[in-house]
Amino acid sequence: MQNRIIAFFSSQKFLHKKYLCTLILLFILQLLHAQLHVKPADSSDVQQITSTIRDTLSTVTITAFQSQGKWQDVPVAISLLDKQTLQFTDGSSLVSAFNTAPGVRFEQRSPGSYRLSIRGSLLRSPYGVRNIKVYWDGVPLTDAGGNTYLQLISPDQLSGAEIIKGPASSLYGASTGGAVILHSPVVFSESDSTADHFGVGVMGGSHGLINPAVSWQHSSSRFSGHLSISHLGANGTRAQDTMRRDVLHWNGSWLLNAKQRLDLISFYSDLHYQTPGGITAGQLGTDTTAYPLAVKQKAAVKNKTLFGAATLHSKLSAVLDNQTALLWSHTGFENPFTSNYEKRQEYNYGGRTVFTFHKRHSDLNWDVLAGMEWLAGHAAVDNFGNMSGRADTVQYKDRLQLEQRTFFIQGSLLLGAVQLQAGLSANQQIVGYKRLTDPTESRRQTARSDYLWSPRLGLNYRLIGDLHFYAIAARGFSTPTLAEIHPSDGSFNKDLQPEGGWNLEGGLKGTLLASRLQFDGSLYRFGLKNAIVRRSSATVDEYYVNAGSTRQQGAELWLNYELLQNSNAGRWLKQVAISSSLSYQPYRFLDYQVAGDDFQHHPVTGVPKNVSVFTLNMVSRPGFYLHALLNCTSQIPVNDASTAYASSYQLLQAKAGYRFISKGCQLDLYIGMDNILDQRYSLGSDINAYGKRFFNPAPGRNGFAGVSLIL
Repeated sequence: MQNRIIAFFSSQKFLHKKYLCTLILLFILQLLHAQLHVKPADSSDVQQITSTIRDTLSTVTITAFQSQGKWQDVPVAISLLDKQTLQFTDGSSLVSAFNTAPGVRFEQRSPGSYRLSIRGSLLRSPYGVRNIKVYWDGVPLTDAGGNTYLQLISPDQLSGAEIIKGPASSLYGASTGGAVILHSPVVFSESDSTADHFGVGVMGGSHGLINPAVSWQHSSSRFSGHLSISHLGANGTRAQDTMRRDVLHWNGSWLLNAKQRLDLISFYSDLHYQTPGGITAGQLGTDTTAYPLAVKQKAAVKNKTLFGAATLHSKLSAVLDNQTALLWSHTGFENPFTSNYEKRQEYNYGGRTVFTFHKRHSDLNWDVLAGMEWLAGHAAVDNFGNMSGRADTVQYKDRLQLEQRTFFIQGSLLLGAVQLQAGLSANQQIVGYKRLTDPTESRRQTARSDYLWSPRLGLNYRLIGDLHFYAIAARGFSTPTLAEIHPSDGSFNKDLQPEGGWNLEGGLKGTLLASRLQFDGSLYRFGLKNAIVRRSSATVDEYYVNAGSTRQQGAELWLNYELLQNSNAGRWLKQVAISSSLSYQPYRFLDYQVAGDDFQHHPVTGVPKNVSVFTLNMVSRPGFYLHALLNCTSQIPVNDASTAYASSYQLLQAKAGYRFISKGCQLDLYIGMDNILDQRYSLGSDINAYGKRFFNPAPGRNGFAGVSLIL
């Protein structure tokens, strides 16, 4: 059997290994070119590269669409999250931080079970991250099957994040929701000296929450490395609701010479969480906190993933740069579910290369970039009966081969106060399928999309001072993910088509009042065609259909105001800042029919009409600080017929502490509380769930406390 499987994979002519060979060859040639033909870097060269890296990762610059500019100068709808925001509350997850961005909704149905949407993309996401591309330091974290295991990542692995809102297919491939760019901690010394910092901390809280972590940061003029080990455990508040995550992460960055930098990312994550399942509205507030069948079948997810990537940044000449990345990952996945027990072995590999040609003049700057992204992989999916959490009789064994190709080109022109940006990509997805356990289905089937073209136009015009007007017209698309083509009912739906549509957007952003007020406000209109929608059967098996179209138009506003920026040593308060993000999302179905039911003009399922988030950040000169966050979310339709809604809620969170810094040592003591108002709400509903089991109740009022030490 094993030999037949190997022969099957080897015979797949559609798996073009030439793409991987091309990327590897580019990577090696650039490395040799710089080593053979470039003089060693002197101190001024190193300092210049170091400065560029620091600016790129700061909170006032962006890398989205290869911009390398300040956020207000580039025609991109984007939200930036710095390290402080990522750890604004207890620092154990990314949920609260991402939800501070307008138009972004990060849900947690149970500890470890995450779901992310940007501007309403939950119709097809019963769990996980779909319809959004995620990159880590320019390396695709989203696999060839269109899935991103974002729950494997701990916030202490990151120094910041950029959230691109709206279609980004012109440069980032399959996504109508947007893209997320994660950044690693990279710190270079400004001299020939080296520095090592060791960190240790532990956070604990209600319901068995425990989060110890240790880290090491090394920096010199040529090398920066970061190593972290963390554990996260929680018992949850429902039956069948525990989770555990252990992460080992390392990233490094070398300045090889004056014209090259090599970045490496690697992590191993071992995640296990139970899935209690949704309950009905009548069961909320009762002793029934989980779906009884989920408890009986010991429903859970077990995920062990090893990920590694290398990126080479090369300055090939005075006007030509290249960035080439290679990646590989393996995931061992098990999911004892209410109706079956699934085991998967996933291998993913691929790369991305971008060539940038740029010219700089006193009154005219322009650049053109071109490149490709190729992702491939194969998955062995074995499905068994579930006998109370134990794999039983074989139901089927399937083998799938995956490939995504993206070719892109983009040009940017900066002429005085005007910046123009235009991009175009061609994208294709290929999925091969074979069932080993059924002779009648032993012939390989292939689902192949046509090449999908995605243009994008962007304009940024500086009106006066630091006030900018921007406008965007972009077409996005999203191919079906592996979980949608091959859902839990075991079918292979090769007729499922990509969804896509045009987004038109305009807004104002910039700073006022001596840069104390930062703002970004926009209006947008996105029309989604051929929408992919999840459906479930009486046995809780899921499947997907193309159901019609939606009109997703809305408004977003982000404000950040520095009430106090005090440099006077006599004042007790050092900094006081408030911010708010407002999202207005009156999305509607248009031509939308499922199984004979017409949902035209109904609100789009899973999207709240109004979301307002307010934050307060206070820091005193002695080291005391206070972070507070209030999330006000309106009711959310949880089925297409709009007959059931998740209740609105006001989620108040706060964290207070004392940070002491002396002689290179930093001690941080803190205490906090979540859901201070003790709201009864569901932070992640099961959309269109069978039996009206829509709701996953979130924890009530709970607290946490912690300490960290950096030497």
